[in-house]
Amino acid sequence: MTIKKELLINLLIFSIPFAFIAGNLVINLNIILILLFSILFYGLKIFKEKFEIIDKVILIFFLYICANGVVNSFPDPNESKTILIKSLTYLRFLFLYFVIKFLVINNIINYKYFFLSIGAASIFVVLDLFLQFSFGKDIFGYVVKDPRRLGGPFGDELIAGGYIQRFYIFAIYFTLIFLNFRSKLQKNILIFFLISLFFLGAVIAGNRMPLVLFLMSIILFFSVEQLFRKKFLILFPIICLMLFIPIKLNKNFYDHYQGFVSRSVEMNEYLLKRFNYFNKEKIETLPNTYTKEIETGVLTWQQNKYLGGGIKSFYFNCSKIENSVMDQYGGTNCNQHPHNYYLHIASELGLLGIFFSITIFFLLVMQSLSIIFTSKINEKKILVPFFIVFLVEIFPLKTSGGFFTTTNSTFLFIIISFIIGCIQIKKIKYE
Repeated sequence: MTIKKELLINLLIFSIPFAFIAGNLVINLNIILILLFSILFYGLKIFKEKFEIIDKVILIFFLYICANGVVNSFPDPNESKTILIKSLTYLRFLFLYFVIKFLVINNIINYKYFFLSIGAASIFVVLDLFLQFSFGKDIFGYVVKDPRRLGGPFGDELIAGGYIQRFYIFAIYFTLIFLNFRSKLQKNILIFFLISLFFLGAVIAGNRMPLVLFLMSIILFFSVEQLFRKKFLILFPIICLMLFIPIKLNKNFYDHYQGFVSRSVEMNEYLLKRFNYFNKEKIETLPNTYTKEIETGVLTWQQNKYLGGGIKSFYFNCSKIENSVMDQYGGTNCNQHPHNYYLHIASELGLLGIFFSITIFFLLVMQSLSIIFTSKINEKKILVPFFIVFLVEIFPLKTSGGFFTTTNSTFLFIIISFIIGCIQIKKIKYE
């Protein structure tokens, strides 16, 4: 019976990367099933694990979200129900955190097949992108609508590059940890091939920030894995060629990535003016969409600096900003979120929310580094891919979807759960 329980739980865990391809409905269904069967099989034992400091901070963070939702549910009856409901339903990620951490600590998850499932899903996305790039249509019949960006299996939602950037590293570590080779050369060739494959997929996907984050994760990989550091000098020119050739030969790609470079320069100039205390130069206009989104996030946060407006309040509060304030910057964008994790947290949970978030991130990074640089190889090798993905995910300057969306919250808290579970566990079962 125990074997059947573990098999069912593992099948649900293995389906996570495919749920991200299928969309929010399947992600939520997957979460519910993982929570339901885990609690059914293991009961209150899930919540009886010893609480470390970081567990307590995470618990306080979620309690604050609920309290924040209650406080912000009074002023405006039109939006109060949404804020309160979203705040309370966000608790599902707290339960997900404790469940996944319990499964990790108790060696219930089979990492070999979990990493394999993630790698298989990532390779599928890349191959589907190649098909769509070559023939104008992917395996599901999705046609190319924007020559600069491809959606692959995600259809009109152009997020394939972000998917590759988040998940590809597990295919690399599946090769490193679980595959046996006759020689190191064979392993090196396969790893370099996979890196090149995923990188090319990220390039043709056309998602510019995920491509930058992909390169960051590659640098982190070679920084952590000492045996591959020298080989990076061989791979780096190949990566540069793979980036240069398709962009140079395809005018749509060239214009697309060139525009990203110019907007990044404009963004840098804006940030220097906006957040430099000693620079009194007035901002007359906002040069592009990205700067407008950041300015909108800042202006919205300034309405409720300490407590924020509550989860899913960004659009409501942004809409309340006076037109005169908007117009002095050449107009801003009231979207569903400001496309940056930290601005989103600040605008909806205030400075207290930012404090709790950064505290969690800081504790995670410090505890992970203490394991990675002081423990034996066998004790850290499962932790490393999760840590690399986490570092890239919380990079402060990246543009992103909303922090509180289903996709991003599910991904982030699953990664956090695995990291903390790996830190607190004493022995990991690899097979």
